[in-house]
Amino acid sequence: MKYLVPHILFLVLLIPNFYSQNRTLQKDGKHFLFSFKEDSYLVSGDSLFCITKEKEGFPKPHQLNLVNYKFVANDSLGYIKNRSSGIVYSFDGSEFKRLDKSFAYQSHNFSFSFLYKNNLMDFGGYGLHTFKNNIIYFDAEKKETELYPQVSSYNDSPNPRHKIIGQFRGNHLYIGPGYGVLNEQEFPLKNLSFINDYWKFSFNDSRWVKLGKGSLNITFPFYISIENFNQNTLVIAEDGVFECDIKNNTLITYPKAKLSVTRTLNRSFDEYKVTYNKLENKFYFIINKTNGVTELVSLSKESFLGTEKVYSNLYQTRSYIWLIVLSLLGLFALIFFYFSSKKTPLQVISKNLLNIREEIKLEDFKILKRLIEASPNYINYSELLDVFAEHYSYESKKKKTRQSILYLEEYLAQKIKLKLPVFEFRRNVEDRREKQIKLK
Repeated sequence: MKYLVPHILFLVLLIPNFYSQNRTLQKDGKHFLFSFKEDSYLVSGDSLFCITKEKEGFPKPHQLNLVNYKFVANDSLGYIKNRSSGIVYSFDGSEFKRLDKSFAYQSHNFSFSFLYKNNLMDFGGYGLHTFKNNIIYFDAEKKETELYPQVSSYNDSPNPRHKIIGQFRGNHLYIGPGYGVLNEQEFPLKNLSFINDYWKFSFNDSRWVKLGKGSLNITFPFYISIENFNQNTLVIAEDGVFECDIKNNTLITYPKAKLSVTRTLNRSFDEYKVTYNKLENKFYFIINKTNGVTELVSLSKESFLGTEKVYSNLYQTRSYIWLIVLSLLGLFALIFFYFSSKKTPLQVISKNLLNIREEIKLEDFKILKRLIEASPNYINYSELLDVFAEHYSYESKKKKTRQSILYLEEYLAQKIKLKLPVFEFRRNVEDRREKQIKLK
């Protein structure tokens, strides 16, 4: 009997420690943390662990067919999906159940995910060489991901971005900083930047409204955001920790947060490994230690964040510009008078359309008409090809289209006296392989 005592004592000490103390993980393994209802979980390799307590049936194989993970939940529903969208599973606290009949998209990595009327939705993201600024949702009946309709035009919506700091409250989606493209720049895809503005989308009228511009001091990609933290979004960065309440324009900074933890967070597969358990009021982290070991650790909310808070505005609202508007009102009036008195290329061409029809070939005239009808918007080159006879090959049609555009530009400059260049060209923002044209 005396020989059994040390073994019994060892088990008594080991079992509680398995759930309460730090745990060493495989350094280069695939790990993911998430919380649902009262528990927190670790996906490690092919297994799912409950890390808050000893729970019947755990650990267990998770059988998830996902490349990278993204978990989204409210108080009653939990979903885990492919980080780039497409594949969706529900989670009930014990089992994953696949809901989709789709595949792993590659188009919405690091989107902002949220639940609206219990529907899984995403804004933005990056994939297939483009940044996104649309809203998608998982249609449970079709078991597919669909595009959510919106009234606001592309230019009246937030600039495309990913790794977004966002917030969802009531019937409104709030979008903040992220890394992406500024559409107003020339060659936007060659001038990527951290976009520091704030927008609100209303599901009542499907419109975007810009709230203002901020100056959040974080560096891409060295941050992670945790949604629904005190109904706000907690941002954990290597140089600071703070809450963002976009709805109420409030930034809450934690000056005593343990940055020694944030600077050692594991960032494998391009994302940090952190989760917050509301019931326990505790954070779980996967950190890299100096000895080359990867470890799962936990800290209470107070131990990690401290108790001191500093409040400030998150962004400047648009109301401050009224002084500038008043001071420049006279200048705008002069500019408007100057440009309104000048005829646009479209007006000049429309006035001379009958004469132009008599002087140029039918195919050239059809292309010009389509450009007029599309103005002031761009039109894809591919939409001009069918003005030529069907017996021409695709390459022949492309060649004839280019020749026609060159001829039209020369004709309009010499005969109608339009200033060169007559046309503007660009690559399609959604599909860089497609070239677009419009009247200048």
